[in-house]
Amino acid sequence: MYTKRIQITNYGPIDHLDITLPFHDDTPKPVVLVGENGSGKSILLSHIVNGLIEAKGIAYPHTPEVESGKVYKLRSSLYIQPGAEYYFCRVDLDNSLFVGELRLRYNKQDYSDMPVGISGTSAEAMWDKLNPKDNDYYDSILDSSSRTENDIRTAFERNCVLYFPFNRSEEPAWLNEDNLKAQARYTDLKHLKGYTNRQVIASSPLNDNQNWLFEVIYDRAVFEIQTQKFTIPNDTESGRIEIPLPIFAGYAGNATNVYEAALQMARVVMRRGDVRFGIGSRSNRIVSIESPTGSLVPNIFQLSSGETSLLNLFLSILRDFDWCGVSFSSTADIRGVVVVDEIDLHLHAIHQYEVLPKLIKAFPKVQFIVTSHSPLFVLGMSKVFGEDGFSLYKMPQGQELDSEGFSEFHSAYRSFVATQKFNDDITTAIEKSKKPIVFLEGVTDLKYFQKAVELLGQEVTLGKIEIQDGGGKGNMVNIWKGFRQPLTNIIPQKVLLLFDCDANKPDQNRGNLFQRTIPFQADNPIEKGIENLFGQSILDRARRYNPTFIDITGGHTRLERGEEKEIPERWIVNESEKINLCDWICKNGTREDFEHFCIMFAILEEVLGPDC
Repeated sequence: MYTKRIQITNYGPIDHLDITLPFHDDTPKPVVLVGENGSGKSILLSHIVNGLIEAKGIAYPHTPEVESGKVYKLRSSLYIQPGAEYYFCRVDLDNSLFVGELRLRYNKQDYSDMPVGISGTSAEAMWDKLNPKDNDYYDSILDSSSRTENDIRTAFERNCVLYFPFNRSEEPAWLNEDNLKAQARYTDLKHLKGYTNRQVIASSPLNDNQNWLFEVIYDRAVFEIQTQKFTIPNDTESGRIEIPLPIFAGYAGNATNVYEAALQMARVVMRRGDVRFGIGSRSNRIVSIESPTGSLVPNIFQLSSGETSLLNLFLSILRDFDWCGVSFSSTADIRGVVVVDEIDLHLHAIHQYEVLPKLIKAFPKVQFIVTSHSPLFVLGMSKVFGEDGFSLYKMPQGQELDSEGFSEFHSAYRSFVATQKFNDDITTAIEKSKKPIVFLEGVTDLKYFQKAVELLGQEVTLGKIEIQDGGGKGNMVNIWKGFRQPLTNIIPQKVLLLFDCDANKPDQNRGNLFQRTIPFQADNPIEKGIENLFGQSILDRARRYNPTFIDITGGHTRLERGEEKEIPERWIVNESEKINLCDWICKNGTREDFEHFCIMFAILEEVLGPDC
């Protein structure tokens, strides 16, 4: 069971989105959704999950995950975008399974004509079916006459189907003594028509995974042990006889295959190739992780939150497919769809970059649809899968990107590579420099500053200081945190960390280390970044040259808790065009365009002294 297509129009922050999910030779590519908070990533996932739960409810009517006659996702006119008359959403699964909904702002009979945007789209068929006295039409798998309960159940029985919400969690062992002492037990599985032991939503699966893993280990040890007969000669009074002896020859069978797949997950997560699972004695049935030299983790509840999150997620995939009843020899045989909201939740940079992409790669026939805020995870996916091996979509437009199109990619890459030696490099740079050092947030800041020096006649100032790329706001914060008193008292020259206006860092001094923020220019159109120093005139000229430089959200009215609020027009530099806009302004800008950069030189004089 795979997701084939997602269509969303006028829903929350999403104007229009139509994504046909990517496949390569019938094998699904992982899909990563990125974007700011509130850009619609979780909204998109909710529509997919709603379809999966709807299908499961039809296949197994006695074990619904929502009440009978209800849906997983709330439908409300409040989700209709301001200025629009409707929203429309549809998710197509394979084998013609689908769910869709059309919601009008008013009842259908209140419209003299079909609202603009519906005609000629998939929403038109739903408009035609909508009762004139209603404003909502929900079209689902149930209404598709070609599908039957048995057909959908067959799809579920051959695929893992899981959703990991953003609020998934496991209480750590130190917080919950019951977890620390929790023993594995046999799972009470029911085998009834219309009933399934599987759940689509996996919020806290560690206990279930521990119990399931215990059964896998037990079945392997009891039922799948292999022996070979070895005979030894034995002389007796009546002559020589051959005595057969059974010799251990390993394990073989379905449980062994499952065990090896689970062990593969544990080894990737632990980043050790020599670990195995252990089971405590009969009075202490705790699943542990062992090494040749002893116990590494006496109880899997004692793993770190990041390791627990990873192991839980991928053991859940194995468990769900195992409970399908389909035999498999390796993780490469497992099929299905796995939806994960904030897949990088709780994970250290190493797990985001190295471990998580490897685990996803181990399931080539599973369709992963995930959201992420982590550029390191995207970088790791690019390293493991290659640029064409996965698809990256930026919300809310659903625009497909390459990994370098992710807005935080470059700065995060520098940060990741430099993590282990960052402070050492900064210390060396400070020690070598004989001049005061000014760190700016990024490459474009440096280019704009150097152009301002030229246009505003500040060459003398530039000759007396050293300007460096701070590698992004995060790295600048690391510099500030890394140099604490009394270390800052012995820095041989003054060091200034000069943040862009949106960093909102307070003015602080630590010996010769100074932190300042460029004041916000309220009259200028762009609110974030060093581009806030540019006025309307230069930005209008830049937009006429290339409209893609700047993204504009028009002023509008938003209904919030029943009250109308006026939202002003908002200008934002398109992250993919940031360097291009910088190059254009530096080539075409005038002294008047750069007049607000005088503020930066005033800060230099205040901090470094008039002789800078």
